[in-house]
Amino acid sequence: MIFKNARIITSNGIIDADFRVEEGKIKEIKKNIIPKDNVIDLSGYYVLPSVIDGHTHFNSRFLGAREVIPTADDYKSGSEVALAGGVTSFINFIDPAKEDPIKSVKTEIENATQSMTDYSFHLIVRNGDHIKYLDEIFNLGIKSVKVFMAYKGSMQLDDENIMRAMRKVKELGGVMAIHAENGDVIDELQKEYGDKDEAIYHALTRPSEVEEEAVNRVSMMAYLTKAKAYIVHVSSPNSLKIIQSWRAKGTEVYAETCPHYLMFDESYYNRPDGKRFIMSPPLRSKEMRKELVDSLKNMFTLGSDYSGYMSVYKDKALSYIEVPNGVASTEFLVPTIMSLMFDGFISPEHVAEITSEDQIKLYGIKNKGFSVGSDADFALIKKEEWIVKDWHGKMDHSIYEGVKFKAKVIRTYLKGELAFEEDVKGSKGEMLKR
Repeated sequence: MIFKNARIITSNGIIDADFRVEEGKIKEIKKNIIPKDNVIDLSGYYVLPSVIDGHTHFNSRFLGAREVIPTADDYKSGSEVALAGGVTSFINFIDPAKEDPIKSVKTEIENATQSMTDYSFHLIVRNGDHIKYLDEIFNLGIKSVKVFMAYKGSMQLDDENIMRAMRKVKELGGVMAIHAENGDVIDELQKEYGDKDEAIYHALTRPSEVEEEAVNRVSMMAYLTKAKAYIVHVSSPNSLKIIQSWRAKGTEVYAETCPHYLMFDESYYNRPDGKRFIMSPPLRSKEMRKELVDSLKNMFTLGSDYSGYMSVYKDKALSYIEVPNGVASTEFLVPTIMSLMFDGFISPEHVAEITSEDQIKLYGIKNKGFSVGSDADFALIKKEEWIVKDWHGKMDHSIYEGVKFKAKVIRTYLKGELAFEEDVKGSKGEMLKR
């Protein structure tokens, strides 16, 4: 199969070239490949290679709740959402809850065989006892873990065990993702404000300072342990500045942000459907959102933090505290960042890095990217204005409904085969090699 007249977005800029695919792999990249049978003309499209969403919670539940509140999408429907958004691989979080972590990992690996995209996993370390399982878990192909500094009483891990986990992850050559918010301070603020109904109290009880303090504290731990640390869903531009200051000292700490922090601000909490916009950390002020967009050049990766919950769980919650935290941004990750590229807020080079190449480096992912010998995973993007009216997967609402984008995913290819064009085509995913 030869793909002609491609405009390929890479870390070296936009490359005009043809490429040849055989047995799912890229075999040749150059201008003017002599056409044979099975030629596909890509004129008029941008090619975005190997988009990897390193932050999803498919087939999961609200991690901060005491009862089971399931996410809307499992691996099958979640992978449909991913393909519709031009995402060809995702890394999902495994929450062992009260189960044996080894059993949880093996169960999720089996469940994920339903996925139509490639996939891998992070393990959530809920308590210090989980650290002893990490050797075996890494042998199962899970090379990264996550800890929470928030959700006191359910997910929050204390500093001592975060340090212990960091040392073990460093020893095993892995990476640690961190949800950085000060859970103790949030708990006190929630007690102070009381059991309110309005969504805006979610932002008031989780101000940017509780994120920034936790980012600074966990970066300090990464500096002392020399572990590779990854701060997920950075919502505050000041957090990014703190991360940059620790990186300047030689700390291996990286920043991820999410599409919703680039698109929305805390004024959405005042809408009648404001509870649907509740995620943690919360949306920030209009000024902070703009500054975050302007700071994209310093962001390492973009992840969706998919945690989609049906409206019955969002709307019927008696207070902002009871609303399951999370939104479904996976399908709109690529339209968001490509629209910002077309508007001049991010370079094509950094789009390639923030959506794919940095994830490959951070997580040690093999066979991905855009080079000879890599899997032929890519999305075709068209520059056109469109308004979100529907979406894929099982969610019965979307915070992106009515949003206008300037970039649209037209087709998605997985290992050279058409996996999505208006609907999914029945592709088969595999576990990523790391």
